[in-house]
Amino acid sequence: MYKCKSCGGDLVLNIAGQELKCPFCGSTYPVSDYQDASELKQQDTYETTIYTCSQCGAEISTTDSTAVTFCSFCGTEANLSGRLSQERRPRFIIPFLQTKEQCKAIYSEHAKKQPYAPKEFTSPEFLENFRGIYIPFWELNVGFTKNPEMNVTVKYTSGGYDYTDQYVANPDLHDTKIPIPQDASSSFDDEISSQISPFNKEDMKDFNPAYLAGFFADTADVDAEIYTEKAISMAQDHVISNVKSQFKAGAKVSLPSDPVQKAVMFGSRLEETHLNLFPVWFLTWRKGDRLAYGVINGETGKISADIPVDVGRFLRTSAIIALILFVISCIASILILPATVLMISSLAALIVHYLYRQEIISIADRDSHANDLGALSGKELENARMGMLKNGAKKDNTITMITGIIVFFAAALFVLHGAPARTQSLIVCFADCVTGIVLQVTSAKHLIKLKAGGMKLIFFLPLIAEIIAFLVVMSAPVYDWVYYAGSAIALAISAIASISMIKQYNLLTTRPIPEFHNREGGNKDVGA
Repeated sequence: MYKCKSCGGDLVLNIAGQELKCPFCGSTYPVSDYQDASELKQQDTYETTIYTCSQCGAEISTTDSTAVTFCSFCGTEANLSGRLSQERRPRFIIPFLQTKEQCKAIYSEHAKKQPYAPKEFTSPEFLENFRGIYIPFWELNVGFTKNPEMNVTVKYTSGGYDYTDQYVANPDLHDTKIPIPQDASSSFDDEISSQISPFNKEDMKDFNPAYLAGFFADTADVDAEIYTEKAISMAQDHVISNVKSQFKAGAKVSLPSDPVQKAVMFGSRLEETHLNLFPVWFLTWRKGDRLAYGVINGETGKISADIPVDVGRFLRTSAIIALILFVISCIASILILPATVLMISSLAALIVHYLYRQEIISIADRDSHANDLGALSGKELENARMGMLKNGAKKDNTITMITGIIVFFAAALFVLHGAPARTQSLIVCFADCVTGIVLQVTSAKHLIKLKAGGMKLIFFLPLIAEIIAFLVVMSAPVYDWVYYAGSAIALAISAIASISMIKQYNLLTTRPIPEFHNREGGNKDVGA
């Protein structure tokens, strides 16, 4: 669309100079030289070419005349079908400030810090697949009609004395507008969006399609109203954070726990919304029917990366570490009683059990798009919105309960210091069993949401190991080999669960091939 005045070649945005440059003859031009007619007329739309992926249905637009041959959302390499379209004109745009070379260096450095990352994640050929995509973001401006009275409590110690100060803060919120950005594309995961945020308003420019030269832009298909409650909550949290910053560290503000009551207290309301385009570097790794994304903020360089574990590299490293520890224990002649070995095996199983639970929760949330409002619609959307509000008002007490059980039995073990090893092991193994049962019961609602049926079965293995350890130590066997046999069985079961956990971790750090053919996220008429 934007041609060189000297040779007629397609211009691209030169990030370093923030100007349009011809890759053929090297001529450069200010972006303002290519202000389009619709911009001068202040129209609400601009003309672009929309390319649709035949496999996943994702849509991206470009001002270039060249065909698009790669989908960054599903990794498909094929000519994408294109059509001319009038798209909603954003108000502002942040041009790319991070070059592709800078982006590749950021990702490579991040991948090198992951000891078990697949080797291809740092290969030059792989990194060359980064694509620059402008992601549409709604800016939701939240205003307030009231000046809320907040009770602030500050506790501190000085001169050996404990002090408690209480204040009433009454911030003036009139004429205050807090902008909350939220991505406007169902193709772009809200979780990734939050991980690479924020974008700085200082770098915003009035929108000109010429900034898109050489890049792509995702289409906006999510209604801003979906994020209303979330934006209001975030704006209120911003005000509360500012109030706390005026007092000593650790200040606490007393506020209603109910989100509706809190909104009434602030007089919070959504005053206006407008669309912006923000720059993102996008990298897709595909293996079978799973994807991993590397996403970098094209303005600040902040990164969000899905990096799976290479199981072979992990097993080789673990074997070397185990061999070193074995040699050290032999040289130091460390004596560990059989009952103590069993206790350690039980604790190892409990650790695996807890980590597996956390992984199950994360995978279940990702599979159900629990944290991605833009990808949902209808009843699913309403349930997710209510879930977010409840989670903000009520904390999950499961971990607190589990911690309390562990602390209780640890205290009992401390009191029984000097008692026989079997007595200590009996207490710890019993505590492990109780905690394991709690983990199993509190994970039921997450297990139901899992699509991977194998995880549901393997999740029982650590509990079986904990029960075996408890039964062995409770039976008080005469022969040491019984303790060692019980320990070996418990550790073997934990090892099986651990390997499964690594494989499931790779499911967590990768994604299923997306399906956007229906584009049902939010309002389909957005941008019309």
